[in-house]
Parts: sequence; C-alpha cells; structure tokens
Amino acid sequence: MDHRRFITFLVCFFSFSFLYTNFVAPRFFPQPEIPVETAGQDEQDGDASAEDAAASDQEISPPGEEGAPAEVVVELEQNPSLQLTIGSQDYASGYFLEVRLTTKGAAIESVVLADPKFKDLEDQQRQVQVVGNNATEDRSFSTAVSAIDAQLSEYDQTLETTDWRVVSSDTAEAVFDYTSPDGQLKVTKAYRLKQVEVTEANSQQELRSNAGAYTIEVELTVANLGQSATEVTYEIQGPVGVVMENKDHTRKYRDIKLEFLGDDDAVTMPAKKVIGLYGDATGPDDLKRQQVQQEEAWTAAFRYVGVDVQFFAALTTPLDERPVEEQTASPWIERAYPVLISEDDAMPNASDISFRMQSTTLALKGHSSVTHKFGFFVGPKRSSLLDPPPLEAEQVLDYGSWFGFIARFMHTLLDTLHGFGLPYVFAIIGLTVIVRGCMFPLSRKQAISAARMKELQPKINELKARYGDDKEKFAKAQMELWRKHKINPFGGCLPLLFQFPVFVALYSCLNTAVDLRLSRFLWIDNLAAPDALFQMPFSLPFLGSDFNLLPCVTVVLFLIQQKLFMPPPADEQAEIQQKMMNFMTIFMGVMFWHVPAGLCIYFTASSLWGIAERKLLGTGALTPDTALEDADSDVAEQPSVKVKSKGKATAEPKKKGFFERLADKAEELQKQMEEQQKQQAGKGRGAKGKGKGKGKR
Repeated sequence: MDHRRFITFLVCFFSFSFLYTNFVAPRFFPQPEIPVETAGQDEQDGDASAEDAAASDQEISPPGEEGAPAEVVVELEQNPSLQLTIGSQDYASGYFLEVRLTTKGAAIESVVLADPKFKDLEDQQRQVQVVGNNATEDRSFSTAVSAIDAQLSEYDQTLETTDWRVVSSDTAEAVFDYTSPDGQLKVTKAYRLKQVEVTEANSQQELRSNAGAYTIEVELTVANLGQSATEVTYEIQGPVGVVMENKDHTRKYRDIKLEFLGDDDAVTMPAKKVIGLYGDATGPDDLKRQQVQQEEAWTAAFRYVGVDVQFFAALTTPLDERPVEEQTASPWIERAYPVLISEDDAMPNASDISFRMQSTTLALKGHSSVTHKFGFFVGPKRSSLLDPPPLEAEQVLDYGSWFGFIARFMHTLLDTLHGFGLPYVFAIIGLTVIVRGCMFPLSRKQAISAARMKELQPKINELKARYGDDKEKFAKAQMELWRKHKINPFGGCLPLLFQFPVFVALYSCLNTAVDLRLSRFLWIDNLAAPDALFQMPFSLPFLGSDFNLLPCVTVVLFLIQQKLFMPPPADEQAEIQQKMMNFMTIFMGVMFWHVPAGLCIYFTASSLWGIAERKLLGTGALTPDTALEDADSDVAEQPSVKVKSKGKATAEPKKKGFFERLADKAEELQKQMEEQQKQQAGKGRGAKGKGKGKGKR
C-alpha cells in the first residue's frame, strides 16, 4: 500500500513538473531576454566586460537555420538625428564656404559660398547655394560600406540612411563614426575646412585665387575591430543638387566632367546622355544603377571627377600623395559611374545628375585600418582656382578645344582691364577696341576693296551688256578689270576668316566669365544673361516672354553696315544673295536672343567701330582708267608695255593672277581633249577607208 502511494506521488510530481515547465511557465511567467552589448556601446561606455566581448564576437545567424549557433540578439546603434555647420557665410571670418552637415549618412546637406559677389539669382538677399538644391533624399558624400550594409539590411536600413554618431564638432571640423551591429567594423568620416587670414588689403586676392579655402577635406577611415582578416569596399556619392541657374537662356547645363591621371583627354557627359543610359537599362532603379555601374563605368585612375554648370563647379579629387605611377597602378577608386538623381521632363538637359565612386577591395587584417583622403572643391569657375594642383581642371572652364587659347587670353585681358578699375561693361568695350584695333589692317584692305568694287560696278554692268550670254568671256573680262585696278574679289573674305575664331573664342569667354554674373549696367541686372528690358504679356516660341533690346540693336546695326558698304547687286543672282544675307542677319538676331548681354554689348560696340572705320577710311583711289576693249578682243590676253630707261619699248606679258592661270589651264586642257577627239575621229575614218579598199580588190 505504501509502495503504491509512493509510486503514485512520483508519477504526479513528474507529470506536474513536466506540464509546468513546458506549458504553464513559458506562457504565464516568461523569462526576460538579456541583450548583448555591441563593441560600439562598449567603447561609448568605456568599460567592457570579458563576457560582452565574447558575445560580440559570436556570429549572427539567421533565425530558423538548422545547425546554426544560438541566435544572438543585437540592438542596433541608435544615434540622434542632428545637423551641424562648419565654416561661415562671413568671408571676413577666414572661411569661404559654409557647409551644413547631417548625421544621416554623415553627409553634406548643402554648401554655400561666402563671397559677397555671389548672390542667389532668385533672391539676392541670400548667398548662392552651389550644392544641395535637390528635392530627393540623396546627399553629397554619403558613404556605403558593403559589409556594414549587409548587416543593416536586417533592419531595413543602410549606412547612407542611418544616423552616425557625432564624435566632435567645431567651426573648422566635424567627425562622425559608425560601428557595425556585430562590432567588427567601424567607419569614421571627418570634414575639415581651411581658414585663411583675411584683411581689407588681401581679401579680393584671396577670394579669387585661394583654391584651398574653397576645398573641403574629407577623410574616410575603415577599421577592422576584430581579430580575423576581412575584405570590404565602400562607395561615395558625388555632389547632388548642383545649382541650375538661368535655365531658359543658358546653353550650359549640368555636365559630369572627368580627367584621368597622365592623360589630357577629358570626359564630358551631359544630363541628356545620363538619361539615355538609364533609359536603355531595364528593371527598377536599383537594377538600372547596377547595369550602368557595370557598363558605363570609368575604371582608370582619375585626377578629378565632378559636376559643373555655367559658372560653378563641384569637383572631387583623391588627395593621394603617392607617385603618379603608383596611383595609376593601384588606385583607391576602382570605378566611377554616372547617376541620375532626378529627371526634368520639360528640360532633360537640366536634370539633376551626379556620380558614385566605388573603391577597390580593402584587405583589412585584424585590428587594422585604412584611411583615404579626398578634396571636395566647391566654388566659381576661375582659372586661378582650377588650374593649380591637385585639380588642374582646365577643361572645366569650357573654353573649347579649337580656339580655347584665344578665349583664355581674352578672359585674362578682360580681367586685366577690370583690374585697372573699369566696370565690366567698359572692360568689354575696351576689349572690343583692342580686338578691332589689332584687326585694323585687314579691315582697311576689306574696306578699300569693297569701295573699289562699288565704283567699278557701272563698268561691270557695261561688260555684262557687251558680252550678253557669253559667260566665259564676261568672266575673263571681269577678272582682267579687277586685276587692272588691283582688286582681289576674295579679299573681303580674309577678315571674316580671321574674325570667325575671334568670335567663337569671345563667345566662349563671355559665356563663362563668372565675374559678369550679376554685374549691372543701366537697366541690365546681369551681364551674364539677356538684358530683359521688360516682360511681354505673352510668350513667343523659342524667344519666351522677355523682351531683350540689345539683340534688336545688334541686328539693326548689322543691317546698316550691309546697306552702307555692300555694293549694289550687279545681277539677279547677286540680288538674291544680298536678300539671303539680310535674312541671315535677322535670323542671327533670333539666335542672339538668349546670349548674354555682355556679348551683345561687344557686337554693338564692334558694329559702331566698323561704321566709323569705313567712314574714316573713305573709298580708296582707283588706278587710272583705260578704255575698254572691243567686244571681240580677248581682254585677258592684252600685253602690257614696259618702257626701259633707254627709251626702247619692249612688249612683256603681264603677270596673271591665280584664277587667271587656273582658267587658262582649264582652257588648255579643253583644247587638248578636243584635239585628241579629232585625232581619234580621223584615225577611225582612215581605218574605215582602208577596209573598204581591201574589199574592192
């Protein structure tokens, strides 16, 4: 009996224990989970235990995987969302940039220029913001690290969207860091600005030539906190939201510019080309970016890569102190590729574009780190800022490849004239006087040639009436008449050939002269944009709604020049040509509608100079008149008479010009061909005669 009670007690006890342990306790009395602290938290607290360090070294396994170690629950590092500022908008403080930073991705929110000359076009009470004018979530210099992003994906976050920890911050420097959830990797990013000594005497010189004050130094360090070796890569987002000004009138939109080490060739990729690359790709945005990354990447070591607009540039350059050969053989950046930030459907060229830089694979040993430094230049496009190392970004100035040296010289001359105290509008007029003065010998020849041709027009009409429809004889007689009066019919084209490169170079110069921006004259608020006298109540196709007076003045002066100095048409063909030239002049005015007011001022001053020049030069004296030969005589073959000192006259043929010799050569060849044809025809008739004779025998 006692044994049965004892056995019953044991069965009930073990049954109750089993039910309580497996069903009752877990449901009604759950045990709280003890979180494992990460290495990042250990560093912040400054006191890490051996047990916590061992827990941080454990591998995180996905839940539910058979045979995997026990799941370690890791709390994600939570940092406050903050915005910091380094630099200042007051250039007297010694800073030429104000850089606003955000802890989200430890990225650059915006960059504002401190130079008081650079105001915002829309609101001239504010300084111009060169970087950060985008409406998207993209931020300049946000950084992705492959190994950390793989862990953050468990929390639907990335290193570019999560908040980093602020290590330190002051006016000149801000430092951020972030530790991976498993505590094995740590990435640190520092932004630094250079402060210069500014006085009233040197302020303008420093603002115009101190490239270091416009450069943000970015230092990126990736550290391996664990004992085992690992490999990681990082990606850096280039500048986004580069300011787009004067969209309706500018011919320069956002471009990606890149120059390689040891190579003079430069890459220029406009926004429209980037849109085409993403349009050719398929799938969602992330997949399109991957396709562009693989197919349209720049893999050679570069000197700089950046985004530029008409007057400003945002360029990134590696601050690598190794020799060029070593940089080329083992670059920090494996590839850079274009990125479409946001597309402008109405004006594709004005779309927001940028680029990303992907590093080479970093092999990190246990408790080791790698540091890379970059320079981020944000400033105006001046040769004094872009030419010096490490950028050496001459191509960013957009002077062109053919006549770039002329444009650069004119830009230097324009700045020199302004340096003498002249406002920019008078500096442009002074540049006009210098250019037209240098071309005065050619203009003089052109004026004399045009005046002589105008005086000879009645004689040319007489020759035309005399020779009628015989164009060959009329042409020879006309050439002889021009030769007799020392007129080169193509002499007027020579000044135009010399003026064309000057025109192209001057257009490039004035279109990229940043100092013309917001320079004023009379009703003109901005010499770097159309003058916009008033706004019309309607909008015209291509022209828009602004009425620009200077293009109209330029066209009127061009037409006056043609009316005053072009000879009257000798025939119907010449009349059609003149009408065509008038039409082209008016069409040129339409093309000038959107050019900068400074360029129109140059053409206005140049036209007034040309009119005054022609009036002062007069018509030029013709050679003594001689009687025209009879219609049947060969005018071009008349010999000239040379009188010797002894009084004997000897006939000496006149020296013929190039076109006369060319006509004679053509006539000689024609005669030879006619003679050959006659000889062949004669041989054919002789052969037929011989054949007939043989038949009769």
